[in-house]
Amino acid sequence: MPLQISTKNTVYADIDPNFNRNPKTGDLLTVKDSRSVKQSVMNLLSTNFGDRLFQPRLGTSTRALLFEPVDAITAMELRDRVLNILVQSEPRISNIIVDVIAQPNSNEYTVNIEYSIVPLEQSDRATIVLQRNR
Repeated sequence: MPLQISTKNTVYADIDPNFNRNPKTGDLLTVKDSRSVKQSVMNLLSTNFGDRLFQPRLGTSTRALLFEPVDAITAMELRDRVLNILVQSEPRISNIIVDVIAQPNSNEYTVNIEYSIVPLEQSDRATIVLQRNR
């Protein structure tokens, strides 16, 4: 879980997902505020049930839906699952709007998420493309 700190300019901080280091000190770099929240949203969407140790109920089963027909019904189910995991597992965001676009020609879904970050009073968006790997 990201660290909540209380400085004047930064509310949330987390480790850089690429584990980049500061060239002078060698310390790991951090991501802050909206970038930290966006990183958490993307991590939640790519986590399956049972992927995280000691948290078997955290995750989504979106990968299972990728092998269903690419149509509006599957897109609605995918939207519901994404919305459910964000409401349950990410307390730092509110006013969540999820739009799933089915693309049957390329066998993929584009998931657009808009949300507000609670203490920062700013909006952000994330886009992820879900496709099955062979």
